[in-house]
Amino acid sequence: MAAPHISGIAALIKQKHPHWSPAAIKSALMTTSTTIDRAERPLQAQQYSGSGTMSLVTATPFDYGSGHVNPKAALDPGLIFDAGYEDYLGFLCTIPGIDAHEIKNYTNAPCNYTLGHPSNLNTPSVTISHLVGTQTVTRTVTNVAEEETYVITARMAPEVAIETSPPAMTLRPGGSRKFTITLTVRSVRGTYSFGEVLMKGSRGHKVRIPVVAMGYDR
Repeated sequence: MAAPHISGIAALIKQKHPHWSPAAIKSALMTTSTTIDRAERPLQAQQYSGSGTMSLVTATPFDYGSGHVNPKAALDPGLIFDAGYEDYLGFLCTIPGIDAHEIKNYTNAPCNYTLGHPSNLNTPSVTISHLVGTQTVTRTVTNVAEEETYVITARMAPEVAIETSPPAMTLRPGGSRKFTITLTVRSVRGTYSFGEVLMKGSRGHKVRIPVVAMGYDR
């Protein structure tokens, strides 16, 4: 039942912002979602044991994606993570082992532009499924509200260290800024680690993106 609800909210966003791209609408839905319930507790997920007994555990992005959608907030997200044709083409051209000739056959465009790493595709989430040592990814945000100053913080499970730069940024209406997220393996547990980057605006906007990584020795 999620699809019709999300489709309806996306239509309302498109009505208010008719020139937004699909990526911008998706960003508004994701970055304004919440991971807590009405009682201010973390969202829960069902987990079954080997004997079939069901219990509730704290949910992760693998359960809820970015979280529970907030339609009102999605109409006024403050910042968006936008992406267009060139970005997705660059993503394809950055995938290791990809055949550039096949991409040109499908898209009629050469691989003249890459992202450096597939994880640099400008999505409102970060997933590093094979993190060795330290890796830095880049994101670009665009201000779709009044001029606002955002303070950037991040948290992560203890197995992976996370840092963001710069610690704050001020964006004028329509302005864009890049920031980086650096992940470093602290210990190898053989499981995924979860966290988030939170951008709090001086005018009350809150922009949150989930971060997922699994650390490896090599």
